[in-house]
Amino acid sequence: MITEIAGKHYKIITTDAKDIRLDTKLSVPTIFVPANIDVKTLEQFIKNKKTNTAINEEISYVDEPIQLFQQNYILKIIKNSIFPKIIVKNRTISIYCKRNTEYQKQLKKWRKQFVLQQLADLIGYWEEELQILINEIKLRSMQKRLYTIQDRNSITFSQVIIFLSIFELKYLIFNAIAELLSLSPKIRKHYFPEGQLIQDQIAYTLKTCQQSN
Repeated sequence: MITEIAGKHYKIITTDAKDIRLDTKLSVPTIFVPANIDVKTLEQFIKNKKTNTAINEEISYVDEPIQLFQQNYILKIIKNSIFPKIIVKNRTISIYCKRNTEYQKQLKKWRKQFVLQQLADLIGYWEEELQILINEIKLRSMQKRLYTIQDRNSITFSQVIIFLSIFELKYLIFNAIAELLSLSPKIRKHYFPEGQLIQDQIAYTLKTCQQSN
């Protein structure tokens, strides 16, 4: 809809975002707002010129996509943004940063959180299936092992797991928990009858990735 605010006409578009954004580059200045925002709030927003996205934002794309768990993601950099953040949608990672040089630091921090979340989701599946509670999961650089078991049901994974597919990661997590529980070969084979084949596949995946990086 089109509405008049502070003597000017604006197009109002409701979104599922929690903030308000003004885009003056369109033929009609457009305000993107949460569905529950009232007109008085919009008027105050325009008067104070509190835009969450700077008008002078610069958008660029990184030439090479980044790969996470064997899925390619396009990297979109939005420079001159007031509030640094990262949004993932449709295999595109949009990084909002103040300066172009800062996005690498943001990406590194986000990538670790992304990997830990994937681990937590898959571990949650095996916790329910095998009736166990993992107290802590960690991620760090390890040269010779893909994971280590600590006391109090804690597992540390190598950072190289980011090169595995989700299926390979699911098996690796099962293997770690099976080791923690001292599961018999019979039970392990029940869940993954092709276990040795998957282990060989994981070894090949990591070898291939290390050669290409």
